[in-house]
Amino acid sequence: MNRALALALVFTVTAAGCGGGGPASPDSPLVPVDNPSRGIADTRLRFDLMAHTASASITFEPSTAQGATLEVGDLTILGVAQSGTRVVHGVNDGKLTLALAASDEPRVVDVQFDWKHHEGFMGASTDGYTFVWPYFCGNLFPCHSNPADGSTFTLALDNVPVGKTAVFPATIPSEAPSYQLAWAIDEYTELALGATTAGTSLSVWYRPGELAAAQQGTAYLRAAFDWLEKTIGPYKFGRKAGGVSVNWRGAASGGMEHHPYWHVAASAVGDVENHIHEAAHGWFGNGVRIACWEDFVLSEGTTTYLTGRALEVVAPEVGSAIWQNYAQNLGAIDPAEAVWPDSCNAIDILKDGMFTRAPYLRGAFFYRGVALRVGAAKLEEALAAFYAANALAPARMSSMLKTIATVTGYDPTQCATAWLRSTTIPSIGPCH
Repeated sequence: MNRALALALVFTVTAAGCGGGGPASPDSPLVPVDNPSRGIADTRLRFDLMAHTASASITFEPSTAQGATLEVGDLTILGVAQSGTRVVHGVNDGKLTLALAASDEPRVVDVQFDWKHHEGFMGASTDGYTFVWPYFCGNLFPCHSNPADGSTFTLALDNVPVGKTAVFPATIPSEAPSYQLAWAIDEYTELALGATTAGTSLSVWYRPGELAAAQQGTAYLRAAFDWLEKTIGPYKFGRKAGGVSVNWRGAASGGMEHHPYWHVAASAVGDVENHIHEAAHGWFGNGVRIACWEDFVLSEGTTTYLTGRALEVVAPEVGSAIWQNYAQNLGAIDPAEAVWPDSCNAIDILKDGMFTRAPYLRGAFFYRGVALRVGAAKLEEALAAFYAANALAPARMSSMLKTIATVTGYDPTQCATAWLRSTTIPSIGPCH
């Protein structure tokens, strides 16, 4: 997500009534058991945009413990079944608990539900887009919002309004965090931007009157994407990708990493940095998931650095201007804002103030300091090694430090402490 995104979030707690199924399947316990650690391997979704009904076929990973839990926000659960047999379940406080037996094999559960529109970036908007980062996926479909739990996805939309185009991935073939899935519906025209050396086709989808801005904002997208594929590693989310202009109303700007078709605010569709930043999330934030919300800097700091670095390579004057802008914005950061707390999922990323510019910019200048110490090419070698070892899996920032030390021979712990843990902002320059 681009640091420029300003959200007017309204926090709500929804308590749904208890529900129940009919007779349990023969190998299922009779009582629903809370088991949020039972991971999700695959999620298949179909939405009727007119009737506001939907279905989810969810494949749970094997589990030595019984039960399963899904976040369901304010969805109305109409039925839960396993192989056509109703599953005993309960719904309370936005959670669906299931009566599933322990199993050494994956288990598929089918959920029928009704859904509602949500504004304030907490679900499906009446303006034709979805936005569920960081933990509002349950307002759209049964899910796990924990960013460490990745799922593959398929998505189908019925009754798209006449005269409008829905841009969404029919499939996300590699494990992705729940907030990655999205759709956007508007009067779109697709502009093809060409393919990378690796064969990834890139496009931008723009709304009426936005062609010139879309061309401006994506002028270096193909080249930057190509550099990321060559320098960091293969793109994991399909053979086609691109940016989509989305009508975020009000003061909201920036973008959101809905790969393979990331969203950019209509007000920022002409911004080069915005498009490259969201594209780079295909490698960090999506390609490598964060293990804890406290590792937000692993997503945003790494992506911000890669944005500046990619532009430095493919468009040196633009890249230089981007780093100057980063430096100016760094001076406006409150030094007390948290960047990399020493805990794991003990915070609320929104309510506890982690969603600020600090992880983006202090993270980027940490990497910049390492690059100035060991050389940009050597740092890129470390980033590529980290990506190769952790792609499509959750990882922690502490592991990144270890990888940098192993690959470059430079221990970045002191530099990381100064940039990511201290309450003072270091001077820009090489790490010591």
